[in-house]
Amino acid sequence: MAPSVLIVGAGMAGLTAARSLAEAGMAVRLVDKGRAVGGRMATRRIGDATFDHGAQHISVRTKAFGDDVARLVSEDTARVWFRSQSVTHPDRGTEDRYCGVGGMRRIPEALAEGLVVTTGVRIDRLTVDTVGVTAFDGDACVAATDAAVLTPPVPQTLELLRASSLGGDNAVSSLDGLEYDAALAVMAVLDAPADLPDGHRAFDTGPVGWMADNQQKGVSAVPAVTIHSSTGFAAEYLEAEPDRWMARLLAAAGPFHSGAVTKAVPHRWRFAQPRFTLDVGAVALDAPSPVVLAGEVFAGARVEGAYTSGRVAAQLISDRIG
Repeated sequence: MAPSVLIVGAGMAGLTAARSLAEAGMAVRLVDKGRAVGGRMATRRIGDATFDHGAQHISVRTKAFGDDVARLVSEDTARVWFRSQSVTHPDRGTEDRYCGVGGMRRIPEALAEGLVVTTGVRIDRLTVDTVGVTAFDGDACVAATDAAVLTPPVPQTLELLRASSLGGDNAVSSLDGLEYDAALAVMAVLDAPADLPDGHRAFDTGPVGWMADNQQKGVSAVPAVTIHSSTGFAAEYLEAEPDRWMARLLAAAGPFHSGAVTKAVPHRWRFAQPRFTLDVGAVALDAPSPVVLAGEVFAGARVEGAYTSGRVAAQLISDRIG
């Protein structure tokens, strides 16, 4: 029988690991606590409006990721949205920024095709022994496999590992101080086109960090903007009732777009971006059966980092049971 692998989390890291392992002939099952694949590569409809309300675009630095993005473009799954200067590497000049055709979620949906994915399932405990890895949702056994890859944000992964009596591993202890910045998002339907130059705007100061024109982006059939808070604003208002911070973000963004807001819906991203990354690819635990931790925090805080981590995680699993 083919080796079997459970992957917790169907974001970019989990989907990349799953595809790599499936291509290697392994039986792969993904589970995700959300309602859809993709994690922060999220797209949502509100009436006739459609919003990318999480990750707004992806960029390419490595050949492996570039080859896969080029394939997605050729399949009409992704396209270039705009070009801009790299903030972290200005010497690289301008870079293409890609988005999903019809929404960012289209990219993970395409990556999930042909894979066994179950959404709406929260894994809260594992048992790991020489026979393999068994995952539970409460008292219900969700899966019993030869190995597992865990890709949730580090605080959630640590909670799972400690509930599974796996918290004493040195690799786990090294993750204790890792923190994330949050982001608050508002999805606002407008009564007229937003008129954002090039469809987006970044802010260096104030409560708003980023605005995107979903209609100009080709995502929404009607005028609709996504407003992301700054890191500082999110830290201050993360636990507040949405009415307190949504009105402030709408007021701050108002002077920079045309059209009046006819409807607005809030969303919290508690783990929007790690404050620092480990840049080790992925981490294999010292456990009787293979358990590997993966995600953007292990390979750079970008979509490409999650992709790279997923590939490394798949290789670590293959080295043990392939």
